[in-house]
Amino acid sequence: MAQTAGPPAAAGGHPQLGSTHKNGDRRFGVAGLLSRVYAGRGTPMLSSLYHSTVTEHIGSVRVGDELHVEWRSTHWWATSDEGTVGRLSWSKGLRGQTAYVPDGPSPYDFDDGTLYVQHVTVNAAGEVVDCGGYVVPDDYEPSDWPMTPMPDPAERELTITIGFPAPVTQPVPAARETPAPQASTETTTRLGWLRRLLGRD
Repeated sequence: MAQTAGPPAAAGGHPQLGSTHKNGDRRFGVAGLLSRVYAGRGTPMLSSLYHSTVTEHIGSVRVGDELHVEWRSTHWWATSDEGTVGRLSWSKGLRGQTAYVPDGPSPYDFDDGTLYVQHVTVNAAGEVVDCGGYVVPDDYEPSDWPMTPMPDPAERELTITIGFPAPVTQPVPAARETPAPQASTETTTRLGWLRRLLGRD
């Protein structure tokens, strides 16, 4: 079957994330930059399932689905109403880590939870072959976790703007004028750019 240009039904109308992989795989779903925030609040992010453990039930997974997650002795597994979907790609060593708060709880120290599917990967034929999203433990209590500040999109945009200022062209001095020293030119350039950034020009 030929690859279709638009999002597959499993994407739920969400756009493609990133570029198409060399083998034809494409990822569709909800884009976001909050994975560290969620992880810091006890709801870790899952990027994919362990490839060799994925079963045929992955084919019915859609963006927006909720899969049950359970710890089975050595790893976490995801299941749907149809059966086992696959093993989470997390290392079992994560279970004992307390990386976010000294002497605090580990977001991976849980036996049961829910995977909220935020993206799916489809192959060239449009079949779902992988999924990922946020995992919320069954006993999760937001008050038990530090409130990591949410990124401010406006602040992030300002940071990018300041980091990459546009070049400023200086006027050519008249024939009788003496060019200003290099240090003065650089100062004028910085002040002019700052005025434009603050909307004072």
